[in-house]
Amino acid sequence: MTAATSWRATREQALLTLERESSAAVRAEAAEAICDAAADAPDDALADFAPDVVRLLTDRQVEVRVAGLALAAEVLPPAEAKDVLVRNMTDTAHRVRVEAVGRLADLALPEARGALAVALEDELFPVRFEAARGMVALHHSAGLETLIQALDDGDLRFRAAAALAELGNKDAVPGLKKVFKGWFLPAFDKTQLAGALARLGDADGVEHLFKRAAKGWSMDRAMAIELLGEVKAPGAKERLLQILATKDDDCRGAAARGLGRLGDASVFGVLEPVLTEPLVPDDVRLDVAEGLLRLDPSRAKQALTSVRLESDDSRVELADMVKELAP
Repeated sequence: MTAATSWRATREQALLTLERESSAAVRAEAAEAICDAAADAPDDALADFAPDVVRLLTDRQVEVRVAGLALAAEVLPPAEAKDVLVRNMTDTAHRVRVEAVGRLADLALPEARGALAVALEDELFPVRFEAARGMVALHHSAGLETLIQALDDGDLRFRAAAALAELGNKDAVPGLKKVFKGWFLPAFDKTQLAGALARLGDADGVEHLFKRAAKGWSMDRAMAIELLGEVKAPGAKERLLQILATKDDDCRGAAARGLGRLGDASVFGVLEPVLTEPLVPDDVRLDVAEGLLRLDPSRAKQALTSVRLESDDSRVELADMVKELAP
């Protein structure tokens, strides 16, 4: 079966399942399969899924309608997707409202600001949280207090910290610091909070990232290493280059991504030779490719034309990465 027939067959089977099955779990899986098929379809075939958006959004089952919103955001032109999402922001089902506002936030359309402002007043906190994220994407601080409040929610904390870092409003520092200094935080959450604090110029956040990056092994070490570059911490360049040069360090890839996010073009010549080092696994080569593409897309595209990868999946991933970062 070719790729073209694969996604079409998946879509057709899923639509048939939706019509024939009564099991809620099976029908929810079918709706998700339609979204997966859309993700696999070429851009010029996305219009074929427009009728499916209507089909899913008029279904009686909440999970199916939620999938319909995800599909709308994926296959419809942004302006049309916005209209669909806004219409579903008042659905009586909480999950549908959360999905609609969350997908609207991800579109980051200036013309959605009014709808997001309305959602900031929703009775349901997760809806307000998604609206606050959307305001951040529009560089607006209207949802600042909601994001700070979300730091106390274990399910929302990670994304709230990321949004506060992106917003760049130093009024968030006291709230971030209060949670950061709390007890029994998961390692990834604490490092994410440290990254947000570091982005806002807080020394405690920077110190934590360097400490986690220096660990011999920890689950969040790679994350801390990449964040050092992302927040452009003083001294990050030297530390990341040191990790990259250590050939038996499992976090070389994270260092390469961090150097890319650091944005210092002078390290391009240090990163590029790693592409041709012997015995370097595909995942590290891909990380180096990402770093190079973030530093200099046109120069990186040329360097990546001859990179050798072992697996077909890696080659597909590289092609997708070049398409995204160096269109």
